[in-house]
Amino acid sequence: MSIENKFLEDERKRLYALLNGLPGLVYVRTSEGKVVFANHNFKEIHGEPDNRKCYHILLNKDEPCSNCHTPATSGIKIPKQWQCVIKDTIFEVFQHPFQDSDGTQLFLMQLLDITKRKLAEEEMARLDRLNLVGELAASIAHEVRNPLTTVRGFLQILKSRDTLQENTDYYDLMISELDRANGIISEFLSIAKTKTELYTVVKLNNLVHSLYPLILADATNQDKKVVLETEQVTDLTMNEREIRQLILNLTRNGFEAMPSRGVLKIMTYMEANNIVLAVQDQGTGISKDIIERLGTPFLTTKERGTGLGLATCYNIAERHNAKIDVESSSSGTTFFIRFQIR
Repeated sequence: MSIENKFLEDERKRLYALLNGLPGLVYVRTSEGKVVFANHNFKEIHGEPDNRKCYHILLNKDEPCSNCHTPATSGIKIPKQWQCVIKDTIFEVFQHPFQDSDGTQLFLMQLLDITKRKLAEEEMARLDRLNLVGELAASIAHEVRNPLTTVRGFLQILKSRDTLQENTDYYDLMISELDRANGIISEFLSIAKTKTELYTVVKLNNLVHSLYPLILADATNQDKKVVLETEQVTDLTMNEREIRQLILNLTRNGFEAMPSRGVLKIMTYMEANNIVLAVQDQGTGISKDIIERLGTPFLTTKERGTGLGLATCYNIAERHNAKIDVESSSSGTTFFIRFQIR
């Protein structure tokens, strides 16, 4: 081996040693997609490249990707950056073109897993939407509620007059609709809460069992059933009134999702460092695109729904440093509220 070739080989080894230390999946490919080098992270997941094509290794495809950003022509000098999804993982892709010592056009590729970052960004966007609704609710709710109260009072006076008894049904309907509007305003205000609430140490199972008669009454009225499965769990620091509201919102949503004779199950149990409250229904399930947007104000699939019930639940969970996870299929949906043990 000549001195020049030995120098180039040593440089290549130093370069590959450097690439092995880079984070993420790093590989070098030709214009045709052949992988001629891969770092340790790449090999741990996909094995030795063995000169296979990148689209075959990463996506198990026999043809190049239709949206491939790597040109087949040589002499490309401009780096590129984009995002792609590979098997439910979101990657930030960095492409740096360079030429090998023999003039071959190569591309240094680095794929960084940004799935958690993207999920965090989506969560921040969701919280921003909640905060926006909260600010809106706080600013207008009282201004709207005051005239509603006045109108309701005069309707009750008119309803009580003997000369207007033939219109009683109309008055009852108007009062009922005003009460419904007032309930929506109350849901707005529950999202808008920013004041410090009273937190006490509460036995979650005791709270669930205390709500059982009320939940059972709802179930009976709708020809449905409710089952409690409570295991021993650690005491939880909470705002009892808010967690009561969260449980009732989730159970009522569950009942509305089920046909007659459906069974709603409420469970509590320990899971690692979490206290888990789970509400499981036997409805028809929730589509994946809806699950991803749950908790967004005004998102509803109900004809007369406001989309504020679940938004309130997510807000309550956030104030309790808890996380809501959802699993759904055609046979039902389960909401998991995971409270961290403090």
